[in-house]
Amino acid sequence: MTLGVYPRAARPSPGVSDPRPRGQTRGVMAPPPIARRRALAGLLAATVAGTALVAGAFVGRPGGGPSPAGPVPPPGAPGSPKDWQRAVASTFSDYGGPLACGGVLARGQLGIASRTVPCGTLVTLAYRGRVVRVPVIDRGPYVDGRTWDLTGATASALRFPGLAELDWRIAST
Repeated sequence: MTLGVYPRAARPSPGVSDPRPRGQTRGVMAPPPIARRRALAGLLAATVAGTALVAGAFVGRPGGGPSPAGPVPPPGAPGSPKDWQRAVASTFSDYGGPLACGGVLARGQLGIASRTVPCGTLVTLAYRGRVVRVPVIDRGPYVDGRTWDLTGATASALRFPGLAELDWRIAST
């Protein structure tokens, strides 16, 4: 039997009751109920958010109170800072692989890859009203026309789809 494939439960004949819960067969564990899946997803999200705070990164929404990153007006809008730029970004998730700036990429690690910005430089990224401040931890992307590669955790914090334009600036210290 292949792991991860749950066989259909044997259905008793009409009028005969089966003592096993629906969806379970002998010797095979049934998938967890939807409520447990949601609880696990919430725990994972809280862990990622906690990792972001421990790592010293900031994840927030502009205009939702005091924010180290500040509100992010669209580029070109009246009063927008001239240091905001727009670029195409993608994501990478080579978990367990070595990073050009040292270390190994871990799940939940916030960071970005850049071909030109020095390692350790803090960069503020904004995508559809969400803002995150992360360090440069790797080199890349190696696809023409792309400026940034976001780790999976950074993409999740921004709700970034995987390949799109985002606004960025070098974070002031």
